Amino acid sequence: MRPLLEKLHKDHINLARLLDLMSSELDALNAGHEANFDLKIEMLDYVEHYAEQSHHPTEDQINKVAFRKKSMQQHKALYERICKEHVELIGLARNYRKTLEGAMQGEVLLREEVETRGREFVALQRQHIDLEEHEVFPLLEKVLNDKDWQKLEQEISHGEDPLFHRQDFNRFRSLIDYLKAHENE
Repeated sequence: MRPLLEKLHKDHINLARLLDLMSSELDALNAGHEANFDLKIEMLDYVEHYAEQSHHPTEDQINKVAFRKKSMQQHKALYERICKEHVELIGLARNYRKTLEGAMQGEVLLREEVETRGREFVALQRQHIDLEEHEVFPLLEKVLNDKDWQKLEQEISHGEDPLFHRQDFNRFRSLIDYLKAHENE
C-alpha cells in the first residue's frame, strides 16, 4: 500500500476504535447508565477537527487526481458520493456534538433521541470508511502510477494526528486518558 493510503488506512483504524467507544457509550446510555458526555464531545471534536483539517483534504486531493483520469470516468458517481459524504459527515459530527452540549447545558432531550442521533453518526461513519477501504482505495492503487504518487506526496501536508500521534493533552485529555486505560480491550 502506498504511504499516503497507508496513513489514511491507519486513520480509519483509529476512527473505528473511536466508533467502537461511541457505540459502547451509547449501549451504556441505552441501559440507563450515566452518560459520559464530555468523552463523547471530545471524540466528536477530534473527528471534526482532524477530518476537516487533515484526513478529508488528503483524500480529496488524491481522489481529485485519480478521478480526473480517463479510465476513472465510469466511477464519476462514486467520486461525487465520496465528496458529498465528506461534507455531510462533518456536519453530522458537528450537529451531534451540539446535541450533546445542549443536553449537558440542560436542554430537554429524550435519551432515545440522543442515542438515535449517536447511532446514526456511528453507522454513517462506518459505511463511509467501508466504502473507501473496499472500493475507493483499491481503485486509487490501480489507477495512480508512481509519478502521480510522488507528486501527491510532495503536495500533500498530511498533518499529525492530535490524538493518536502527537497527543494534545490540553484539548483531548479525557479521550486520551480513556484510550490509555482501555488499550488492551
